Formats: sequence, C-alpha cells, structure tokens
Amino acid sequence: MSSITLLESQKDEYSILDQWIKAKEFVYVGRGINRIDALDKVLGRSKYVEDYLVEGLTFARIVKSNIPHGILESINPGKASQHPDFITLVTSKDIPGLNQVGYYIPDQPALAEKKVRFHGEPVALVVSSKPKSAEELRELVEVVIKPIRAVFDPLEALKDEVLVHEENRSNVVLKTRVRKGDSSRALQESDYVVEGTYKTGYQDHAYLETEGALAIPSDGGMTVILPGQYPHLAQAIISRVLGVSQSKVRIIQPVIGGGFGGKDDMEPIVGAQAAIAAYKIRRPVLLTYSREDSFTSHCKRDPAIIKYRSGASRDGRLTVVDVDIIFDAGAYANRGPFTLWRATVHATGPYEVPNVDVRGMLVYTNKVYQGSFRGFGNPQIQFAAERQMDELAERIGIDPLEFRLKNILKPGSKISTNQVLEDSVGIADALIKVAERCSWADKRKAYGKIVDGKARGLGLACAWHGISTSRGVPDWCNAYLNVAKDGSITIYTGVVEMGQGTHTGLLQIAAEILGVPFEKINLIGGTSDAPDTGATHGSRGASFGGISVAIAATKIRRRVQKVASRILGCSLEDVELKDGWVYNRHKPEMRITWEEAVKRCYAEGEDMAATGYFYMPKGKFDEEKGQGFAYIVFSYMVVAVEVEIDVETGLTRVVKVWPAICAGRIINPRLATTQIHGAVLQGIGYTLTEEVKLEDGRIINPNFTDYLVPTIADLPEIEEPIFVEDLFRFGPFGAKGLAEMALIPIPAAITNAIKHALGIGPSEIPCSSEKLFLEMSKAMKKTRS
Repeated sequence: MSSITLLESQKDEYSILDQWIKAKEFVYVGRGINRIDALDKVLGRSKYVEDYLVEGLTFARIVKSNIPHGILESINPGKASQHPDFITLVTSKDIPGLNQVGYYIPDQPALAEKKVRFHGEPVALVVSSKPKSAEELRELVEVVIKPIRAVFDPLEALKDEVLVHEENRSNVVLKTRVRKGDSSRALQESDYVVEGTYKTGYQDHAYLETEGALAIPSDGGMTVILPGQYPHLAQAIISRVLGVSQSKVRIIQPVIGGGFGGKDDMEPIVGAQAAIAAYKIRRPVLLTYSREDSFTSHCKRDPAIIKYRSGASRDGRLTVVDVDIIFDAGAYANRGPFTLWRATVHATGPYEVPNVDVRGMLVYTNKVYQGSFRGFGNPQIQFAAERQMDELAERIGIDPLEFRLKNILKPGSKISTNQVLEDSVGIADALIKVAERCSWADKRKAYGKIVDGKARGLGLACAWHGISTSRGVPDWCNAYLNVAKDGSITIYTGVVEMGQGTHTGLLQIAAEILGVPFEKINLIGGTSDAPDTGATHGSRGASFGGISVAIAATKIRRRVQKVASRILGCSLEDVELKDGWVYNRHKPEMRITWEEAVKRCYAEGEDMAATGYFYMPKGKFDEEKGQGFAYIVFSYMVVAVEVEIDVETGLTRVVKVWPAICAGRIINPRLATTQIHGAVLQGIGYTLTEEVKLEDGRIINPNFTDYLVPTIADLPEIEEPIFVEDLFRFGPFGAKGLAEMALIPIPAAITNAIKHALGIGPSEIPCSSEKLFLEMSKAMKKTRS
C-alpha cells in the first residue's frame, strides 16, 4: 500500500507473514475445531471473578449519585457505621495516587470529587464483611449533593448555557473532519439530492456477568483479578490511581461472562475502585456491580444525531456525501473521540464518492457516558448511510442492488480520506453472491404487499469496518512462545478470551505452523504477565494476536528446520513439519518425531523460546485537510434481511438473514459462524427492542424486565455465511477482523426491509412496534387527507 511506511527493522517479519499468506494446503487453519474452553464451561469448571475465594475476603458496592448534576458537599457512613458487618467507607479522599481513570481525555474520576455529572455516578464504596450486607449498607450511607441545572439534549448542550465540565469552557469535547473534493458545488450540480436526519439511541451491553473485580494487596503492590479486555491498560490505570509503578500491579483474567467492548472500558475503572478499597483496608476486596448498577453506571453505545445529504447523477453514480454527526458523550469523553472519528471516516459507506465533507462533534451531557461497543461508532453511521442509499435509489428510480453495485468499493478505489485501497477488497463479490442466494429480484417483486394483515419486505445493507487503530496511532502485537524439552508448547499472549473463541484460533495458527497436534499446545492469555498484545477490541484479537503467534511460531519452526536438515541430510527448505513429524518432503520415510527434533535443538544450543513482536505499518493523516491514511485494512459485510410486519400492531419479526463477510482467511469457519449469529441477534435488539429510557437523566428501565433483549426465540433463520477470503497481506494466513462485522449493517438492512414492506422508512432506532404503529397511523391519516 503506497500510503503506509514499511519498517526496515521488520523485513524478516514481513517475509514470515508473506510466507504463510501464500500457503495453499492446511491441516488446522480453515477447520471448524471446537473451542478449547468448551468442556470446562459445559461442566461448570470455569472460574469467573466471583468464584475466587481468598482469605480475609471483603465485599464492596458502589454508592451512587441520585441526581444528574450537582456539587458534592459531603459523604458520611451515617447509620451504616453502626452495622456489625460494616468495615469502611471509601471516598476520593482515600485515593493514594491520581483520581483519574479517563481513557484519552483526563476528565473522569474513579470516584466523584467535588461534583457529580450523571445520575448513577459512583461517589464512594462501602465495604462489608458479608456480600448481602454490602447492598444493605450502601442505602444507609449519607450523601449530600447540592443540585445544579443539568443538560440532557446534546443540541441544547451546544448552547453552553450549562457546562458539564467548567474547565473545558464548552460542552464540545472535540470535532472531527474528513474532506474530499468540493461537496458544496457537488450538491448544487447533482441531478438528485436526498437529505435525511437519523437518530440512534443508547444500547446496553447486557452481558450476563456484570462488572466486578477482586483486588488483593501485597507488599508494595496489588494483584487484581478482573474480567477485562486489555490487561495492560487495566494495569496502567490502576497503577496511576494507586500511585505505584506498573510493575507493582499484576492483572489476572478470569473467565469472562460477556464483553462486547463494555468491559474494555469498565474493568480498568472497576479494578481501580476495588484496588483503592483494598489499599485502604489492606485486605482483599471483591467489588461487584448489581444488575441495576450495571445499567445505571456503566458505559453504553453512543447515541447519535446524523444529518445526511447525498447526491447522485442520472446514471446512478454517487456524486457527493455531506454529513453532520453529533455523538452524545454523556458525562465523560471515554472512547467517544475514537468512536466519533471512526463514524466520520466511514460515513460514505463502502462506496467510492468523489466529493465528501463529514463534520463530527462529540458533546458532553449530564447522562451516563458512552463507550466501546461492538461496531465502535460504525453501526450508527452505516444505518444512516445505507438508509440514504435506498432513499436515493428510489429517487433515481434504480434498484437498490444495482445502485450499490455501481458505486461499491473495489481494489484501486479511493475512500473518503483519499487513501487508496490496493487489495483485500472483496465486497463486490459478496454483494453479488448475497443477491443471488436470497433471490433478490424475485422477492422484491413479490413482497411489499399486505396479505392477511401481514406485510413482508426484503432489505439489503452493506458495511465496512477499519481494523486496528486509526490514522497513525501506534498499533502492535506481541506473543511469547516457549517449547519445553518434552516438546510441549506454551503460548503467552495478552489477547483476551471472552467467548469469541480467539484462543482456539491462535492455537490453530500455532499448530499449523509447527505441525504438532493441538493437544501439545497450552495457551496462557489475558494477563499482564504476558507480552502487551494491545487490546482485544476493534476485531483485532485473532487477526493481530494471530500475527504475533505466527511470527513466534515461525521462528521456532525455522530453528527446528535448521537442526533437522543436518539430521535428515537435506536443505532447510525441504524440511517439513506435519502431524507431529519432522521429515524430508522429498523422502517422507526419512523422519524424526517432533519430540526428537526438540531434544536435538536443545542439545545443539538452539533457543527454543521466541517472541513475535510486530509493529503494524501506518501512514500519515492530515487533521487540517481531513485527508490521508485512515486504516491499514478494512473488513466488509453484506446482509439481506427478510421481515414480516403485523400491520395491526407494528410488531416486526426478522424472518431470515443472508450474510456474507469479507474477512480474509477464515481461521475457524464454525467459530466465525457463531460470531455472525450472535452479532445478528444483537443487531436485531439494537434495531427493534433495546431502548434505554431516561427521565431527567435517570435510567428508568435498569433491568431485563423493561429493557428488552432478544432471546433465542427471536433468532431468525440465518443462511450459511458466505465467506469471501480477500486476503490481508499482514494478517496471519491473510486473516482480517470479523467479530464486529455482522452487527454493523443489521439496523439498515432491517429498516430498509421495513421500507420495502410498508413504504415507511424508519429514520430512528430502536424502531419499536409502538413507534412503527404510530408511523403507520400517521401515514394512513396523510393518505386519507
């Protein structure tokens, strides 16, 4: 790629990755191998954070603000101190280091200090000798907060009449911009222009396991067991709060009961809170959030308001995209600067557009803050972009499929930032295959009618998603691989297993390269003892974590080949490793076992441990011009969705989904399929049922009775995924990110299908049955009048 800078120091690593991307035959890669943690989970042997029992264990709960904005005047134990199980009350005054857990902008305290900024903000911790008492005790703590005026609407917040952070002097956290060509002129000269305003709401992660952390003090340091997504980030934030060096903080990852990005943001914070309490009482503290705490006090998917204008020529070519994006940050910036930037870059959808102007703003309000969530700012903007594509196609009088095919990205296309996509762009092929499989033309003609009170529709949506960090933000991966004298192998990686099956995929990569049985390899992951592999987010777990495993395993492979070539009397290149044997590929009968080869390597002084550090090549982005390098590679997704709507109630049922994904080499098709199924269901919830309801900044449905998460009964028929293996030259065997992709286009596909069924195009999600029924009623009244 011409826009990136290759490092001279990594020539060998580039060669290793190129070697494996050219491989044609595989033993483990590409197979649907069962997850390595499946049996432990089925048999109940897996240990979650609450399963760890240590001597002297105490139990903590957060004490929360009951108003959205106010001056924190006092916090006292009150009657809690008279309870026999009460141990202590922890406030910001007990923090030995910095009271700062902000991710990018230092605006967020571990415990509120001087001021509260949202309803549910943690102001203290109450510590008890018994878990049940902790819940009771926090109700007895006396918190005095002087209310001040709050602001909840981001458009209202832009007036700066109420400042969430006075020191910022504005409620605008930051702005983003991408520009290409002349959008103003293109809007004037386009044959067709469509304008729409789209709104998306919060979405809660709704993981089965709520937030929690177990902090265990030691001499001069702290061990924290927490279900996070980046152990080294947790280590850095906790050490900052405790005022100690990172080497004094050890992070251990238990089994995780769901993450979806939320525990990437929350667990360093929750871990810091637990560590503050443990530091104060010098005893282990288990801090857990109740389900209501999780709803009221942990980050959510960013709400968005998107004003979108797009134009096209008479022959169906996109001419311009002009967009204003407002992301509601809530009380703290958290990951908002990065979700907003991703939305800004992806605003065109996966299409080539000659004229682009996208302006983004992240705005503070007095509500629970936003954060990482599967798709990371992209589902919101793809909803708007893909709804626009259907509306523009209708205005032109062209089929939505044909319109997309005319404009879809291909190798050689220039994206909104003018970055050239030289390879790994398979979305056109995916779009054609989905259309064929779902019988697009026939169903589009047959549906769109009301029959026996039901209407069916077929919708289509495309999406793209940049993998890794954006622009020139550094990104790397690392792993450590050690081969014992008996030939067994241990891999150490910072990559976290949170149900997606990544650790299984990493073992498949190592087994393929070293030619050993799966059972020979043990993997230790998600701990600060392992090399810093970066976060398990951004669909980079298997793709980036796999790079480092592939490099480390190849270094070991080459050392084994060097020693074996002398034993077998052949060149190094002719030494093959497969099925636990090391042999001459031209004379397979000349062979030794893997174990024998390892012993000889030890005997001849070969180092049987290796690291797999890799620094991802990046380019430059000009913030002023809004041009330059955006992402090292993109994955792509296409879905067709069939819906059935009860016109008497507005109830929408997703009947069938046809998915296709372009994610490079598929390391494990079975695990990839389950990821797609989960993402589809999560996307259905985001689109149709999952609504966080607020009154004066307070979440009024903090439970699974009133916050409607889809169940397995809502899972539609999902066709076998189409995998378009558009190989990524820096990926392990050419793999790219996958786990987030299937969710991203689901909202647009469903709402486009609703438009096909009823002629009503939803511009806001969640589009509940009540909202749709009201829209149908309005449309009927309009027709009658």
